[in-house]
Parts: sequence; C-alpha cells; structure tokens
Amino acid sequence: MKNVKMGLCRGRHDIPGVDSYIFPGQVDPLDLAGQAATAAAALAGVEVLDLYVTGLTVALVTVINHCHRAGIALTLWHYDRDSRSYYPQPVLAAGGGKEIKSREVRKCY
Repeated sequence: MKNVKMGLCRGRHDIPGVDSYIFPGQVDPLDLAGQAATAAAALAGVEVLDLYVTGLTVALVTVINHCHRAGIALTLWHYDRDSRSYYPQPVLAAGGGKEIKSREVRKCY
C-alpha cells in the first residue's frame, strides 16, 4: 500500500516534513481539466493520502474528486493557528477512508 503525505499547493505555506505537492507550480483556478490531469499524475499509484491543505478551494475539490474516483483513502490536515499544529479531517472516498478514533494532532515547529 502506497501511503503518502503531500501538500496541496507549493509556495502557499511552509509545511515542515512535506516536500511534495499535488500542484508544484501556479494553478489556474479556471482550468479544471488541467487541474484534474495534474492531480491524476501526482497521485498515480497512491492508495492512502494525507493531504496538508494550503488553501485554493478549487484545487482541493479537484483532489477530493480524484481520490473519490480512484478509491484513494484521503485525510485532510488543516492548520490550527492557536495550537500551531495540524488536525485531521478524514474524507471517505469510494475506497473507504482511514478512521481516526480520537483527535490526533501533529505539532508544527
């Protein structure tokens, strides 16, 4: 099982421990087909994705849709400014989703 940790868009936020991004360059929010192709290429072979959300809703929806179609188990990680950590939001894709029983937090320093 290929489990990966990625950020959504490079350059929007510094995410410690994340070196790969679904969208490594500029994203045209009007080019949905281009976004879909980029997401499909970045996620080829992935079965479980921990995605660190960096904004740009249209790009996030593109990735969620791809994960749903491809059966990729997806967990979104959102930044909490108060605790300076990330917290998970599981998304149930067509292939299921990993269940988080208690609030798991990842510190960001």
